[in-house]
Amino acid sequence: MKFRFTSTASLFGLLFISLSSRGQSSITLSSGVSIDLNNKKPFYHIPISLQWKPFPNPGNPFTVGVEYGVPFGKMSTAKAYTANPSLPQQVILQENIRSFISTVNAGVRIFLFSVDEKNKFYLNISLGICSQNFKVNYVNFDKANYEVLNPDVKANWGGFVLSSAAVYNFHTANRDLQLRLHLQTSLLADLGRYPLSYKSVAPFQLTFGYNFYYNKNK
Repeated sequence: MKFRFTSTASLFGLLFISLSSRGQSSITLSSGVSIDLNNKKPFYHIPISLQWKPFPNPGNPFTVGVEYGVPFGKMSTAKAYTANPSLPQQVILQENIRSFISTVNAGVRIFLFSVDEKNKFYLNISLGICSQNFKVNYVNFDKANYEVLNPDVKANWGGFVLSSAAVYNFHTANRDLQLRLHLQTSLLADLGRYPLSYKSVAPFQLTFGYNFYYNKNK
């Protein structure tokens, strides 16, 4: 199964949820660093995360999240060949692969323990739909005369993912902050794809963010 969606679709999904819910308690906006755990040569991203706890009642643990990974290019090499006797038979090309990742998820937040009233630890567990788009570029590739054997090609994959996160909410200098260690699985479904040098990404993230509270229970 393949899914293709944009940030606009994600925003419409959040709007739908907000209209169907009765109240909100907090939104957390965070960013940090992310490394891929599913490829031998990992992909790296700057994650941008929006986490929403829609209900102010502490007994309702439901959460919604939207995440996007801003990619760094992953450089590697590939061999290209030619049958033209006037040119070198083989050349080494620089290959650049970028992976764009966006995820919409829903799950629960489980309270673990607290240091004091404003410093608390949680465990988030969620199920999501993830879109992973890969773009491949060969630098200075003479396509007219050379050919790459079994080349990497662009891909657009989507499917379900599971994720868990250890979350520390803390208060300092009149600010409500969050430190989050988040692990998301690679795509759960078998993609049945053309063989490539890369696989779907399983991001492992460390993010820091701000908690914005409103409509809190008194």
